Amino acid sequence: MTRPRSAHVNISESETRKLRQQLEVEITWLNRQLEELQGAETDLDISLLQTYREMIFSRRALLGRIPR
Repeated sequence: MTRPRSAHVNISESETRKLRQQLEVEITWLNRQLEELQGAETDLDISLLQTYREMIFSRRALLGRIPR
């Protein structure tokens, strides 16, 4: 028998704020890495570009689910 998953977790406001900040920092860093990779004069690593895009997408999705 599986336990039902709760939609909410009791996390303090300060922990929520720290998590939001960490995700924003990571998104910014990943965006910079993506821009540098796209601006490089060497051959583009398409799989790395896609990985960065997916990492950014997943962090933005998580950020959107965290209460403000």
